[in-house]
Amino acid sequence: MSIKTWFMDFLGNTRNEKGEIIESIIEEKVQEIYYKELAIQTAITLIANAIAKCEIKVYENNKEVKNEIYYKLNVEPNKNECSSQLWHKAIEKMIYEKESIIIDVSDSLHCADSYVVEERPLLGNLYKGVTLGPIQLKKIFKSDEVIRLQLNNTHIKKLIDGLYEQYGELLSYAAKSYKKSNGTKYKLLLDLTKANDENFQKTYREVVQKQLKEFMENDNAVYPQYKGYDLQYMDTKTSTKDSSDFRNLRKEMFEIVAQAFQIPVSLMLGNITNIQDLVKMFLTFCIDPYANMISEEGSRKLYPGYNNWEKGNYIKVDTSTINHIDILDVAEKVDKLISSGTCCIDETREILELDPLNTEFSRQHFITKNYDTVENRLIGDVKNNNEGGEINENKDD
Repeated sequence: MSIKTWFMDFLGNTRNEKGEIIESIIEEKVQEIYYKELAIQTAITLIANAIAKCEIKVYENNKEVKNEIYYKLNVEPNKNECSSQLWHKAIEKMIYEKESIIIDVSDSLHCADSYVVEERPLLGNLYKGVTLGPIQLKKIFKSDEVIRLQLNNTHIKKLIDGLYEQYGELLSYAAKSYKKSNGTKYKLLLDLTKANDENFQKTYREVVQKQLKEFMENDNAVYPQYKGYDLQYMDTKTSTKDSSDFRNLRKEMFEIVAQAFQIPVSLMLGNITNIQDLVKMFLTFCIDPYANMISEEGSRKLYPGYNNWEKGNYIKVDTSTINHIDILDVAEKVDKLISSGTCCIDETREILELDPLNTEFSRQHFITKNYDTVENRLIGDVKNNNEGGEINENKDD
């Protein structure tokens, strides 16, 4: 075995009994794959958590109802999953595979693990070979029997993969540079007589090589130096590198994913400074399009046809429940909602995630005297004028 081969083994090659290399412990693209998955999984988690926190409201005849459909969409879609788990799975598959489908099997909603689509632009697609876990269903599902969720931009994943190819090479170079600049190297000087000795290779393998490896691997070790052997430290460091190379590349990769999915970069990186503004941007540009897609696709599949739409039968994903609300922080705003007649007491309690009172008083709408119609205002001004009063244009009731 040559010294070069020995050093290759020392760096991480695993050999079998015949001495053949069977596994390389040091993988060039381990970090590339890790950061790629970390960035995409972070984006998926943010989106899926937000969608799972939404309440999917059901309307029939333009009135909100809590029927069996509401229960399946918001509580228990099937015997093995809660609604949050179902939407997490659906969102993840949609992003990774560009689409996902939710099907109704035995009066339960499931996200299909795999399926084959037969595209039929005019008659509607057919979905064959649908699998749920280890089970493959024999039924062929028609287009109107599945809730199909599609990535709003099918080129997002392709764009990310293309950019990661270039950044992956850069990351691999950074890893090699980091190990090279921070590694410890030695050179073994041999007496010419020893190098020409026929028994040198055998002695080197059985004695010297073993001692060298133990000496270099252990934190505290003693190296016995024989006559004709001189082990010298090699100072190959021109500049000491730290982990900033990895941090910078990680930051850039997270920025790429954040821009692709329209997620605020600070939210992806966890650098939260102005949480209210970040959440508003996140909801407006990232979550609302997904919520609208689920609302429209769910409405046309659960309440199909124009007649249902005309009657006011539909579902709606309510994103207002995503943001955490502190009742003390919004006390003045709640008062404004009630005093302006915008909401009744029960409606504001539901916004605050409090149980409604369900009383006649709590369902009434109130309005202060500061709010009035233009007609009533003019009538009041004319009445005051007829009674000898003057119309005060600057009057503010």
